[in-house]
Amino acid sequence: KTIKNRFVVGLVDDMAESIRRFDVIMGINNKTKLYEKCNREYFGGGKKRKNSNAHPYIGAERYTYKLLTEQNDLDVQLYNYILELYEEQKEIIDFFSNTSSTAIAPV
Repeated sequence: KTIKNRFVVGLVDDMAESIRRFDVIMGINNKTKLYEKCNREYFGGGKKRKNSNAHPYIGAERYTYKLLTEQNDLDVQLYNYILELYEEQKEIIDFFSNTSSTAIAPV
């Protein structure tokens, strides 16, 4: 419940949407030139991205994947919960995005 009540979660696999959600929650104006420059610099395409690390793909059918998931079971459970929470939070954040121009106050 702590994660659900106190955090807005984002996913690297859905970076653009995650950043949009953080912008809404923090009341960040994404229409400025500085915002656009930072966004391009950190999340833009190509080798110039600063927020990118290459990782090898490990398919779920491989022994390595199975071993990793067995040894990190709690991490896998947490990740699966975050995936669910990410979907749940979309409706709430979209509501605030359409009704408020200021940041959402912490609970």
